[in-house]
Amino acid sequence: MFFYVVLMYAVVVLVDPYGLLKQGKKRDLYVCSALCLISFSLAFALSMHWEIPSPSEPIVYLIKKLF
Repeated sequence: MFFYVVLMYAVVVLVDPYGLLKQGKKRDLYVCSALCLISFSLAFALSMHWEIPSPSEPIVYLIKKLF
């Protein structure tokens, strides 16, 4: 399963930044690259059946602190 994840992200990484580089949008390229790296990390962890902690508890805690 992880092979498919790596293959699909390889295609996205090769195709996606081309348009941003062609238009000269370097800041957008950096943001896109960072988000792609985060997304790849999560997809790879899920494909390897690693348990990812839920962020809901800290979010609920922060919301309760605000209100």
